[in-house]
Amino acid sequence: MNYTIEDLKEAVVRLEDALVTHETEDVDMCVRLIKNISSQIKTDYWSDHVKEDEIVIQPVAHHNHDYKIINTIEFLYKPMHFVDVYEGNEIEYFAKERSEELLESGAMEKHNDFWSTHEIIYGNVYGSLPLELLPPDNISKLLRCGWKKANVDIVEFLETVAEERIREIASYKYRHYIIIKELETGSYLLLRYNF
Repeated sequence: MNYTIEDLKEAVVRLEDALVTHETEDVDMCVRLIKNISSQIKTDYWSDHVKEDEIVIQPVAHHNHDYKIINTIEFLYKPMHFVDVYEGNEIEYFAKERSEELLESGAMEKHNDFWSTHEIIYGNVYGSLPLELLPPDNISKLLRCGWKKANVDIVEFLETVAEERIREIASYKYRHYIIIKELETGSYLLLRYNF
């Protein structure tokens, strides 16, 4: 299908509606649609108006040596359906519900074991654990409670990078993340949630 500017405008209107009604899944879907439409329009434009001999590809010279992705692991996370965690008692209700779901699914011990080996420094994801730690029964129970799967990039920082700088990098580069300090090694890691 060849998309037009009208399709892009319609997708933006749908995104605006989803933002107003706080429909998280619709927001994500509209953003993906806008990216796809934009990409298709660009591809069509280039194939119609740009000749191959005019294209100059320049190598990327910038590499960041302060941090790197060392692994990607699948996690289960509990989605948050509120905008401001500090408004009212939303976070308290969320934490209570998260604990009840972990307990009922039989995953509480694994959750606590994992997080007790890490000091949480900062972040904006409030309920998650690696999928590989759980037996299938626990996973299916949490999924029925509304938990979702997400790939999580494990980002490692050099020892010379200060905690304050890690927080700056995280807030600038990533939307959903947790900065942790491994208690055993003292090293900082960032868990970047891809959802």
